[in-house]
Amino acid sequence: MNKQIRVWLSLLSLLMIGLPSLSAVAAETRTYTIKQGDTLWGISEKFIKDPYYWPSLWANNPDITNPHLIYPGQRVRIYNGRIELVPEYPVVEEPAPVVEAPAQVIVEAPAPVVAEPIVAPEPEKAVAQFMATGSGDGFIRTDEKELGRLIDSVDARALLTKNDLVFLYMENLGQVQVGDIYSLYGRGQKVTHPVTKKKFGTMMYELGFVQITAINAKTVVGKIGEVYREIERGAELFEYVSPQNEIELKKASGELSGHIISGQQDKMTQGENDIIYIDLGLNTGLQVGNILYISRPRQATELAGKEKELLQLPDDLLGAAVVISTGNQSSAALIFKSTSEMHAGDQVMAATE
Repeated sequence: MNKQIRVWLSLLSLLMIGLPSLSAVAAETRTYTIKQGDTLWGISEKFIKDPYYWPSLWANNPDITNPHLIYPGQRVRIYNGRIELVPEYPVVEEPAPVVEAPAQVIVEAPAPVVAEPIVAPEPEKAVAQFMATGSGDGFIRTDEKELGRLIDSVDARALLTKNDLVFLYMENLGQVQVGDIYSLYGRGQKVTHPVTKKKFGTMMYELGFVQITAINAKTVVGKIGEVYREIERGAELFEYVSPQNEIELKKASGELSGHIISGQQDKMTQGENDIIYIDLGLNTGLQVGNILYISRPRQATELAGKEKELLQLPDDLLGAAVVISTGNQSSAALIFKSTSEMHAGDQVMAATE
């Protein structure tokens, strides 16, 4: 996969031809015809002085199934700091009139019906919409250590909720202060790597968060804040990370490739606005805001005959995701562009340009 995608990128970059000099943000609508060597990265940088805009350009144009396979002759429209692909619809010609003696009858063809394109959200908007739900994304626990546990509550209710006072056990009591906030997580299923078939970690679901209100000797008292899922005794405490409504898109520092390990809801397939977990993390240099391409090896059809084994086909690009949180060995990403269903075992590659 890596070699194939690098080939796509190299072919376009080697043939780069400078774009005509235009203002960064046109006062009026302008149209530009793509030339050989153009890339979405270069177009975004040249016209609106923002090379990181290209994922949005790709997301808002469903006709572009591969972000690096735009072709000469396509046109883009630049207006109000935005870039959109000009759709190309086939011209439907009306049939010639049908003449019957003695009268002349003209049969008119019905006007062509053009379906409205399905527009995917921009990466930034997709993240904002997800964060607005306050659902929490969770993570796959590998070597992360819990900071404490929720032991009990002031009453005997089995399920705990917002504003409940709870008692906590903390691993390092000396580092705990009144006002500190911790995320609450519940354990899910064990996760097996879909490719290596080895044990990878444990799914951890974010339940909500708790804030320390008092410390009496070894007794730590907390108050539950927002709740995303049902909270029970035994919930584990980890470092609290403030929700981000905006994420800065950034290039990966180097070539990073891996696989989808699981989806958030244990669904068989994943699509736009779903959370996926991958086997890349801080240890490999992945960062929040990195864009991921999702692909799958393309299989030859049965019609290819005996020679199909000799074919070296390009990977099938399925979509793209933006990294929204990172752990040591795994990360969570939000799918913002989908051209096909995705599932565990599909390949991911971080965009470096």
